[in-house]
Amino acid sequence: MASSLFGSRVIDVDDLDLALEAARLGAEVVRSRHVHSVVYKGAVNPVTNADTESQERILSLLTHHRPADAILAEEHPRVVGTEGRWWLVDPLDGTVNFVHGIPHVAVSVALYEDGAPLVGVVIDVFRREEFSSVIGGGAWLDGHRLAVSNAELGSSIIGTGFPYDRQERAHELGAVVGTVLARVQGLRRMGTASLDLAWVAAGRLDGFWEIGLKPWDVAAGLILVREAGGVATDLGGVPSTPLDSLFVVSNGIAHEPLRSLLTSVVTNG
Repeated sequence: MASSLFGSRVIDVDDLDLALEAARLGAEVVRSRHVHSVVYKGAVNPVTNADTESQERILSLLTHHRPADAILAEEHPRVVGTEGRWWLVDPLDGTVNFVHGIPHVAVSVALYEDGAPLVGVVIDVFRREEFSSVIGGGAWLDGHRLAVSNAELGSSIIGTGFPYDRQERAHELGAVVGTVLARVQGLRRMGTASLDLAWVAAGRLDGFWEIGLKPWDVAAGLILVREAGGVATDLGGVPSTPLDSLFVVSNGIAHEPLRSLLTSVVTNG
């Protein structure tokens, strides 16, 4: 098995190949399925047959090739550990988009070991774009190396998303959105967090924030952003991990102004 050494950690390049193969299998399932079964985990949080079938294919492949590794997946929730090797899988990110026929959905597969990132893959299902990264090896899109933008906050396009309990938090969320909107060139709410992060890595978005995300939503995207030169922290400026609940992500240049802006309105709100 071939391997590469980045920092003090040995990374099997086969892990990247496996992550890509797993994400491609999931994307193939999603691409070929029509919604014929929808179950709601909450008032606005659907699960479809495509979610579950994609996950079954991905987990089957991972457990076959890495039987000793642990897996955390959206439709297979468990307590995530900080020791050993963990695969974090979102078999269909953007299910609400998918249910409504909006072709902006993704499959995300990441590998962490002892809490440290190793490999991240995000596939845009319908655009067929493949974002991938190995820690220390850069972030890539279909063979082209990615780099974050150099936009300052005032000229930036910032992505965001809303938690599933947004009905109870509408006033708070509205205040945050209004405050940021007044300071940037534009806001985008796409509904697929893994792609939001991948787009920050690609320089399409200059920043992103969201509260209430889960580890499988962000595990791969955080690797992509950092390997492309970006920054991801919590409101206090501490580097983010997939276990956090609020993420401020940016190209670096816009980070402190965005983080400070969000902190001020959340604190005062």
